Amino acid sequence: MNPQLQNICTNRELFFTWGRYLYWAELMYRNWDRYMTDKGASREIPERLAVSSYWAASLYVVIEGWEAAKFKDPIIDALLAVSDHKDVLRRLRNGTFHYQPSLTSNKLGFLNSYDCLMWLQTLHAEFCRWLRDCVELVASSARLSAEKSEEWRQGFATLAGWLPLRPAESELEEFRKLTKHAREELDASGDDSEAARELRVSLGDYDAAVIQTAENIRQVRRELLAQVGLNPDNFIA
Repeated sequence: MNPQLQNICTNRELFFTWGRYLYWAELMYRNWDRYMTDKGASREIPERLAVSSYWAASLYVVIEGWEAAKFKDPIIDALLAVSDHKDVLRRLRNGTFHYQPSLTSNKLGFLNSYDCLMWLQTLHAEFCRWLRDCVELVASSARLSAEKSEEWRQGFATLAGWLPLRPAESELEEFRKLTKHAREELDASGDDSEAARELRVSLGDYDAAVIQTAENIRQVRRELLAQVGLNPDNFIA
């Protein structure tokens, strides 16, 4: 058995617990993303510092859990070794959750740095990717039925708080439902007109969209890794 998978299966509570901390970090990230999107150029420093610090600090707790659990992943481990970002993030976490008597802080320097911000976002996304992939790996390795696999996913989501979606997964799932419904209506109608045949052909665009979306996501991941100083060729074929 894969050592990583064996570690997860041996101590599932550890896996669930770590996933919950990542979920809490995800909630902080959503607050940060919503604020940065809604406020635009009018963002005020005190509020921006608050939402940014709480997201970044919560992500350091996820790093602590990752290292304590001895989880492994080539991309995540490489990201954690980039520059001194992890150590600076540790100090930012301490300054966020432990009272500091001075207003002077190095938080803004870290959080205003484009490189540091890209590192935080990339690390967060890769943690989510690893969690999602491990849940799927457990389901497939156990040779569960489709029903039992879904029970495992739902059980994890209930205990941890969530199960991260793949990028663009919700949009593609909605597209899949629409095309499925359209096919069913066409089949039920028995319509074999030229227009109906053309519609059936166009419904095949769903498969092409899935393939193209996967390629776009792969390319974005490569670009993000390059921006934070990693060689994407070492990690993504």
